[in-house]
Amino acid sequence: MSTVDVLAEKIKDAPLRLIAARIRRARREGEMTLDGIAATVGTSRQHLIRLERGDHRPRTEMLTRIAAATGRPVEWFVDPEVDPSPFPADGA
Repeated sequence: MSTVDVLAEKIKDAPLRLIAARIRRARREGEMTLDGIAATVGTSRQHLIRLERGDHRPRTEMLTRIAAATGRPVEWFVDPEVDPSPFPADGA
């Protein structure tokens, strides 16, 4: 199994709420606007809003670009063991 396939499986298996909360948290902690990160990762503001709300699961390439833009390892977005407090205080 390739690295991309392993990551795709982790994205599929991770709780969607976890991924959404961590995308939002990484963007906010990096003091990035939705428009700013959208331009950086090559998507629309609306797409990022849907990802942060947990309306759908990001594809491997998109999560990899978000991780690079926010300076977080990809594993942080999909593995609850990486961070003991996966959800921000705002109840994401």
